[in-house]
Amino acid sequence: MIAEMLARSGRTVLRGIPPNGTRYWAARYWDREAAERHQVLSPEFLSQKETIARFLREYGTGAKHVLEFACGTGEFTALAAELTPAAQITALDVSEQGLKLARGRVKHDNLRLVCGDFWADNGLAPADLVMCIDAIHHLGDIREVLTRLRSFVLPGGTFIGNLWTADHFHEFQRKRYGTIAHLRRTAAFFSTAVLMRASGGRLRTGAYRTQLIHSDEALAILRSLFGSVIEVRKDRYFIAFVCEV
Repeated sequence: MIAEMLARSGRTVLRGIPPNGTRYWAARYWDREAAERHQVLSPEFLSQKETIARFLREYGTGAKHVLEFACGTGEFTALAAELTPAAQITALDVSEQGLKLARGRVKHDNLRLVCGDFWADNGLAPADLVMCIDAIHHLGDIREVLTRLRSFVLPGGTFIGNLWTADHFHEFQRKRYGTIAHLRRTAAFFSTAVLMRASGGRLRTGAYRTQLIHSDEALAILRSLFGSVIEVRKDRYFIAFVCEV
């Protein structure tokens, strides 16, 4: 298929250049609620939410401080407030729009919302429960992102996250946007890849804001970085996980 060829070629061209979607996401937010209402993919998104909720119920029972990265509009921040006993919740996102919605959604007596870049020094203290949901694949090279996230987990603490994977990417995108729109988006990605390589990685556009890897590769990275991978849930398009330091 043409879309598969374009995506494969684009990834080859971009090898060694991680995505940087900071400017893209600072100007907007992802409307997860809309995704959960998608005519075809709604069950996939809702299943992911239930998985993360279960992880919080089962592995967040002793949490004192929850630290969430790329919290978006606060859907999972609100779950952490509801399902864990944490006395403090800190959530970071680069989008002021998203944080505004999070402020209205999350009910917690000690909530701190921080607007900042994931890679910047935002004065965040490590926590015993760290979360990053629906965002790791948007933040840069996945191994480097997970390495940075691990650095914020206190010894003996827990990390909960998920990844959109490359396992069935084209099937997912065709269901999400339709065949023609998926082809058009993939062509834009390939064109961006060529321009980025020609610029030595200096050019950045929203067309390259996601890095996808296969679930088996993601699991290998997790096992190399964390002391223990407690649970993994593989779905058709996502992988969710709980790890300990």
